[in-house]
Amino acid sequence: MPSKKPLLLLLLITAFLSTVVALKIQMSHPMPGYRADTIEWATTGRVVDTFTPLAYPLFAGPAYRIAGDRGILALQVILELVLAGVCYLLLRELGMPVKWSAYGSLPVVLFPDLLLSVSKQWDLTLSTVLLLFFVFICLRIAHSVPSPSLGLTATSGLLFAAAIFCRPNLIFLLPIILFLLLSRRTSLSATARTSHIVIFLALAVAGFSLLGVASHGAFYFPSNGPYNLYAGHNPQTRAALLDHLNGEFSLAPDFYASHPNEPLPDFHSAEMPDTFTRWSIQFASHHPEQELGLFAIKLFTFFRPDTKLHSLFSASGLIKSFLALPVILFLVTLLRPGRAPLSFDDRLLFVFEICYVLPFLLTNSDPRFRTPLDALLLLHLVSLLYRRHTFRLTLAS
Repeated sequence: MPSKKPLLLLLLITAFLSTVVALKIQMSHPMPGYRADTIEWATTGRVVDTFTPLAYPLFAGPAYRIAGDRGILALQVILELVLAGVCYLLLRELGMPVKWSAYGSLPVVLFPDLLLSVSKQWDLTLSTVLLLFFVFICLRIAHSVPSPSLGLTATSGLLFAAAIFCRPNLIFLLPIILFLLLSRRTSLSATARTSHIVIFLALAVAGFSLLGVASHGAFYFPSNGPYNLYAGHNPQTRAALLDHLNGEFSLAPDFYASHPNEPLPDFHSAEMPDTFTRWSIQFASHHPEQELGLFAIKLFTFFRPDTKLHSLFSASGLIKSFLALPVILFLVTLLRPGRAPLSFDDRLLFVFEICYVLPFLLTNSDPRFRTPLDALLLLHLVSLLYRRHTFRLTLAS
């Protein structure tokens, strides 16, 4: 039986560093709306506004009700430990030994944007954990022969509900889990395969609905989708992405340009989603060449260093450049001669990575949206390096 000392060391390092961050770095609120919603939930038991997802306020609300900001800090230290555990389990599911899985999780645990999020009130680490956990469950399903257990299928449905409740763009991962539940099960009858699909979909819908009730008091779907859609599809989007690294900065300039004699509306109001959707479709249908250019700019914006607050040539800007390296390191390792043959797991992870990026290319883009993908790429990179190492040893022998 392999020693669990590397896993224990991983958890100790994670606990120590995340506790230091919680104690030494003052809590900040990069998403002020999340703080207001958290306090509202802790006070009243529900959040009235449904413009943004309410997963994080629901997650942090009970801790804030019990112990205020200290409660949130303690909860986020625990979440960091969960992140370390999920990374370890994912690498183990990819066939790596205990030591490689434990130490290979450190690049994600030590990733500055995630570690420093312990003292930030926003959903970055929560969304990363949910993405990686869902990838892990999908790998388990893919490796289950002849079929996954009903419990595993049920877990995938509930986890998918939590993931899209936190980040609705993760709905783009739905075809992956449906494919895994339907395929690679040639020994199963159509009825058996259908039962897994029904269980998954039923629990995903039920879980999403219950989370809405717990956070808002009723089923709801965030209304910021059309807002982000139009942020990424209007005449001012290109300038906003290049100058501010986020298409949201195009909304006010575009409205003033097209409605010079009207007051600026409340872009978060319930009347705007249909209008945003209509304007987005009109722009895309009348400017196909600009749409192709915007697609490329969004891709560039998504993967470039986040220099919204600091120049690229400042100390902070250089750190941000370092944080943009995972995709480059991953591609270099993937394309470098001498790697082991790609496996089914590699191809499955490729699909996850592509599906994660796609919604940001179709709507709005920002480098900060990349962090959960960076975590997945780092784990995939560790897997490739391990297999490259063992492949070379096999060839040498």
